Amino acid sequence: MEQVEQLEIRIEELREAIQRSRRLIIAGRVCAVVGPALLVCFMLGLLDFTPARVIVGIALAIGGVVLMGSSRSSTEQLELTLKRTEAERNTAIDALELVQLGDRSS
Repeated sequence: MEQVEQLEIRIEELREAIQRSRRLIIAGRVCAVVGPALLVCFMLGLLDFTPARVIVGIALAIGGVVLMGSSRSSTEQLELTLKRTEAERNTAIDALELVQLGDRSS
């Protein structure tokens, strides 16, 4: 029973980590769109051109792609670990050989 409880805790931690990783993917996508959009605005003259703003635009574009890619990879790994941990939990539960009680009518 103790092993099952520990596995349940681990499963919950993995689910939370997957949610955090998915939020990072979304943040990466936003940065990967905002960075190039900022650069296009400079080229079209919609925003005042300064070297610092260009650097920010480039950093957002590159950083967004990197964040998105690494978070996606992390999410896939976490999901595999979650599946393995759930399978291990199911095996531990099956090993308990729980007895199902029949109908207890009086």
